[in-house]
Amino acid sequence: MRDPTANGTADYDAVVVGASLAGLAAAAILSNRGHHVAVVDQLGYPGGKVGGLPFRDYWLDWGHRDGHGIGDLAFIAPHIRAAAEAAGVTVNLRPFTGECIRVHWLHEGRTSELPGELVTAGGDPLERVRALCHAFVGEAETTDATVEAVLDAQTRLGTMDDAEAWRLVTVKMGDWLRQNVGNAAASRVILQTLETIPFTPAEEASVGRYALFMRSAFGETPVVADDPDVGGVQGLIAPWMRVLEERGCDLWFEWKPMEIVTHDGRVTGVVARSMHSLVQLLRAPVVISTRPGWELPDLVEEHVLPRSFVAAARDVRSFGADVLCWWAGLQRLPTRRADGAVEDHSSPWQRILSGAGAAVHRAHGGFMYPSAFSRRSAPPDRHLLCVWLVDDGERAGERGWRRWADAQAAIDTNLEYLRGSYYADLDDCVEWSHYQWCPSPGWLSWYGKPVHRHPVEVPTVDGLYVAASTAEGVGSFVDSECAAALTACDLIAAKG
Repeated sequence: MRDPTANGTADYDAVVVGASLAGLAAAAILSNRGHHVAVVDQLGYPGGKVGGLPFRDYWLDWGHRDGHGIGDLAFIAPHIRAAAEAAGVTVNLRPFTGECIRVHWLHEGRTSELPGELVTAGGDPLERVRALCHAFVGEAETTDATVEAVLDAQTRLGTMDDAEAWRLVTVKMGDWLRQNVGNAAASRVILQTLETIPFTPAEEASVGRYALFMRSAFGETPVVADDPDVGGVQGLIAPWMRVLEERGCDLWFEWKPMEIVTHDGRVTGVVARSMHSLVQLLRAPVVISTRPGWELPDLVEEHVLPRSFVAAARDVRSFGADVLCWWAGLQRLPTRRADGAVEDHSSPWQRILSGAGAAVHRAHGGFMYPSAFSRRSAPPDRHLLCVWLVDDGERAGERGWRRWADAQAAIDTNLEYLRGSYYADLDDCVEWSHYQWCPSPGWLSWYGKPVHRHPVEVPTVDGLYVAASTAEGVGSFVDSECAAALTACDLIAAKG
């Protein structure tokens, strides 16, 4: 980074606000196309919530920023690969090898194993659907008619053309099923599948979003980051940082963006303030913000923004949710009560469903072993366990937990299940543990919701783009950040 004390001003072709995955990808693509780029971020570490930090020789994901993000350790990566190619970046990815998804029925105290093809859409479709029916409505209701109705509905959703999918973004799944699927058991299977993915609450999930998700994700092999130096999802962040540093891009870390400067309908730069309250003007004709769209009025005078942009961003914000985690370093893997076997990692995806007696059980978080995804997430011969829970905002009509005691009690429900029902010796395996509270927003809470999101390009301010997971576009979960970055860079290129 150049010396900020020279005159408090620096000139660039483009400034990227936020060192998230989208921000680093956009900066790397633009620099590979010959642009002089700066990245400015108030924190001293890159990645946003799609990233991680070292802790006790382990790597913990997601918790070092209040902002957008939070995803899974395994993800679909077509746009990540496309962005890496456009940026000249090598991202080490390896295929996800989970054999199944294990579903835990919290109140019943039982588990079901679903085929891994639930996510990858491999194998025989009829057998995959039959397995879903057995798990979600039981053998008695798994008739040929139910199986055929589920397969027909999934086929219709998965082969829907773009025009129809976008038309159905605001249509809720519960309404669509009532109008299009006459088999009640089949509708329950589809809703329970959505809770497991998760698109929760399934009744309110967007039909169009789910159709687009199926088209972008199903048939693809999930991958995990396999970086040689860092663990967890930070393995997806580090390669972009290495390239930006090698190319001499200016990285203004620990400088808080205070204002995106505009004049006569054009962007002219970014004002940032250091931890010592020094002020720096980063002049540029292009600015890409990777912060959530609803934060744009905090950086730009709202009257210069389209009302539709601001309204869409605030609609997305209404679906924000806190995420809780309980992390534990394990000296060995625990033993399952049901079969006396040591946990075998055949199911790195473990989902918990809650709702005694309900026709459709709601997602209640889950747990996973990041050390089964990323070999550097834990030291050799050690294991890392993460128990997680997303607040659905339905407690007493308020979003988010007001007190830590309430939040802790919520995630402890899952911990009590693991300790008392599923594992026989979990506490004997734990060397250390710690709670983590990631404040709203986390994009898993709005990804499948029935609202249109804001565009990447701000049409009323020439040169201003918002490449965030709150932006409209395609791309599954983590992959959506690179989809937004590619869109912004292609729009910039089209303008010359």
